[in-house]
Amino acid sequence: MQKMLLTCAIVLFAGAAYAQEETQGVIPRTSGQAPNNAVGVHLAPGVRGLAAVGFETIYNSNFYLSENAPKSSFGLVVTPSILLQRDAGVLKYEVGAGLEATKYTNVDAGPDSYVDGSLTGKLSWNPLTRHHIAADYYTRYGHDPFGAIRTEQNVNPSQGLDKWLESGIHGSYRFGADGALINLETAGGWAGRRYQTNRDQTDLLDFRQWDIRETAYLNLSSKTSLLAEVLHSDLSYGTEAVGSASRDSETTNYRVGMHWLATGTTSGDVRIGKLRRSFDDSAQPDTNALDWNATLSWAPQVYSVFMVQTGVQSQQSYLANVQLLQNRFGLISWTHDYSYYLRSRVAYSHVNSQYIGSSRVDRIDTFAVEGNYILTPRWLTILGASYSRRDSNEAGRDYGDTSVYMGVRYGR
Repeated sequence: MQKMLLTCAIVLFAGAAYAQEETQGVIPRTSGQAPNNAVGVHLAPGVRGLAAVGFETIYNSNFYLSENAPKSSFGLVVTPSILLQRDAGVLKYEVGAGLEATKYTNVDAGPDSYVDGSLTGKLSWNPLTRHHIAADYYTRYGHDPFGAIRTEQNVNPSQGLDKWLESGIHGSYRFGADGALINLETAGGWAGRRYQTNRDQTDLLDFRQWDIRETAYLNLSSKTSLLAEVLHSDLSYGTEAVGSASRDSETTNYRVGMHWLATGTTSGDVRIGKLRRSFDDSAQPDTNALDWNATLSWAPQVYSVFMVQTGVQSQQSYLANVQLLQNRFGLISWTHDYSYYLRSRVAYSHVNSQYIGSSRVDRIDTFAVEGNYILTPRWLTILGASYSRRDSNEAGRDYGDTSVYMGVRYGR
C-alpha cells in the first residue's frame, strides 16, 4: 500500500511542478483506488477492465487567485474513468480514458463550469532477457484556470477559459539483463500543446518539445547502481509577439548519480550535474548552472513512509518577454496507515520560479493534509485540505488560496 502511494506521489508531483497553472496545488492528490486487486473485471485470459467514478465537493477561497478582494466558490467535481489492462507475460499494455466535469457556484464573471478529458496508453515489452522496451502516450484536453498563466495579467474573465489540446509520446529501450554489470538505456519523446480558444492571444502559448536521453548503469549489486546520463531537449514556439525576441532554446543536462534500495525500508535516486542552455536569440546569454534531481524514501515501519524529493525543472514560457521558467522545487511528505481501512498523508512543497529574461521571481509554498477511509474494496472516501501562498517580487502577483475537498470514489 505504501509503495503504491509513494509511486503515485512522485509521478504526480513531477507533472505538477512542471506546469505553472498547477503550482498552487503541487501537493499530489490520492490515486483514489483501494490498495489491492479487488476492483476490476476479468474480461479474458490476462485482460482486466477497470471502471471508476468519483464525486467530490470542493471549496476554494480564491477562485481567481487574485491578490485583492478574493472570491470564494464551491464546486462539484465528477471524474469517471475506464482502464483496460493486458498482461501476456513478456508483453504488457494498458489504455485508459477519463473525464473531469466541474460546476462552480458563486462565480460572478466568466464560465462557471468545464469538462476536461484525457486518453492514455502504456506498453512494456521484454522480448529477450537483455532487451526491455517501454512506451507511453497521452492526449489531454484541458484549460488554464483563471489567475494563472495568461489570465494572471488581469484579463477579463468573461472572455472564457483558455482551452488547449496537448499530446505526448515517449519511448525507451534498455539493453542488459537484470543481473548484468552494465545496462544501457536510450529514451526519447515529443510533446506539444496547441490552444483552442482565444487564439488572438493564446497563440503565443503553443509549443513543441523534443527530448532524448542516454543513460549508462553500473550495477554494483542487485540493489545498488551507479549511473551517468546525458539529456538533450529542443523547445520551440509556434508564434512570437511582434517585436519580441525568440524564446526557442536547446538544453543539455550532464548528470552522474546513484540508485539504491539498500534495505526493505530505505531507497533513493540521486542525480547531480551541469545544465547548459542556449537560446536562438543571440542577445540572450547562454546558461551554465547546477542541475540535480533526488528522491529519498524511508519507511521505519511498513505502514509509515517518509519521502523527500528535490530538483530543477524547466517550464515553458507564457510571457513574450520571458524565455522560460526555471523551477527549483522541494517536497516532503509523510504517509501513514492506521489500519487497512484508514490512511493519512501530510505534505509540504516549495517551488522557486525564476523567469529567465526578466527579474521576476515567484515563491510558492503549499501545505496539505489528506485522509482516506476504505468503506469496502470498491468504495473509498476522501477528505483533505491545502493552503498555497505565492510571494513574488513583481507587484500584483501575490496571493493566498485555501482549498477544502471531500468526496467518494467507486471502482469496479
